[in-house]
Amino acid sequence: MRAPREWVMKRATGLCVAVATVIVLIFGYAMVTLAADDHPLSVLDEHVHLDTQLKIHEGELSFRGALYEEDVVDEWACGIGHEAGGLVHGCGDPALDVRDVTSGEFTTGYIHYPTYFLGAEGFRWVVDSLGFELHDITVYRVFSALLMTLGVIVMGVFAFVLGQRRLGLIAAVSLPVSATSITVMGGMITPNATSILAGALVGGTGLLWIRRGRGFTWLALAAVFAATTAVVNSLVLGGFLFAVLVIWIANKRGWTTAERWSPKLWQLIVLAAIVLLPVVLWGRYISATATVTNAEVYGPYQFSGWSTIGIGAVQELLALHTPWIDWSYAMPSGPEFYSRLLRSVAIGLPLWITVAVFGALLYTAIAADFQRRSAVRALSEVPRRPTGTLSIDATYLVVVGTLITLVLYPVALRVSNALNFGIDHPIASRYSMPFAALIVLLLLCVVKQRRVRLVFAALGVVGVMTAIGL
Repeated sequence: MRAPREWVMKRATGLCVAVATVIVLIFGYAMVTLAADDHPLSVLDEHVHLDTQLKIHEGELSFRGALYEEDVVDEWACGIGHEAGGLVHGCGDPALDVRDVTSGEFTTGYIHYPTYFLGAEGFRWVVDSLGFELHDITVYRVFSALLMTLGVIVMGVFAFVLGQRRLGLIAAVSLPVSATSITVMGGMITPNATSILAGALVGGTGLLWIRRGRGFTWLALAAVFAATTAVVNSLVLGGFLFAVLVIWIANKRGWTTAERWSPKLWQLIVLAAIVLLPVVLWGRYISATATVTNAEVYGPYQFSGWSTIGIGAVQELLALHTPWIDWSYAMPSGPEFYSRLLRSVAIGLPLWITVAVFGALLYTAIAADFQRRSAVRALSEVPRRPTGTLSIDATYLVVVGTLITLVLYPVALRVSNALNFGIDHPIASRYSMPFAALIVLLLLCVVKQRRVRLVFAALGVVGVMTAIGL
């Protein structure tokens, strides 16, 4: 009976690998198709990103006080348009001017690191060198589509290396991108297109470092990529910083872990420096090149009192900033019944994905039985300095640290914006997108029940197919 069972398991593995491969191919095709359909500029600041990209193309960096490029205004008024509607003055009107831009005449693109835009410009150079004649916006959007697809591929690779062969592999390539709030990023010019890739790289290399007890260099390189592409991408390092700190403190108390993983203080310092240095250095650039004040750029969102900030901080603390939400503009047009059916699924499914994913993650953190796992088996009796084995699974520490980061970062970001820029504005859930990749990898590592994995895989497949409009 053993041989037939092994045969069935082998075939099941092959089938799941094939399904995961098909999902990746379909997702990639859908992303490129979305990027090339000349849809209007997204209200998710795509005109801001386009302006930064055009400045990079001209060999310039954006700065606080820079006006929008005339090409952005022309594209809005005379080209593909904008989801927010037309400008005050229409195409061909002599009065059409940068002051017509509804978000204000000053671009806010300077807040983004130039990394993504330099990569997009390099991609445009390759496309132009190959002789393809495409709309420049299409080229930049296709770059985003390829980045999103690469993120899904990397998710599959790391899941496979971490031991996922069947349902876990399917969940790995589908669940992180199973909401329109995420897939829309693959069809627009935005640094957020790097979110899944950054989360997968940090999560995969970090978990392999913990499991194997070596490979810190790879995590450091992944952290550099995340921290230099977008500030929010570096947030996924919070869970690993927490785990390293806890284990290091335990070691200082004379305990050793039951695992091969024994992080050092210098590794904690290196990771923290990778997170903070880009923020500090780019902040200095912004201050040094600014020609106007924050008040002139962010007039409607100015700080209006600490009571308002306090209320906003409480709101951010209690609002779960899940990456899985619905974004109606992402849905393609089509036959009425079919479109309405897709919308009905796309609107409600992200909530169930959030409930299932965060519920499983929270239960895992609570049910880890830290009292038992933290039990110290005394090897010798040393007054005030117990020596023994601390049997906490470091992956559970990453789970706890990730949950703490996810809850606290919106509060910290909102207060930081008020202190540093005098701005008071709610924190968008899309900032949590890099967590989608990390959370899925964590779930696959700590949740072993086949039925639960079946639920994740099913939610992922239905979610991603709905999100891309199939």
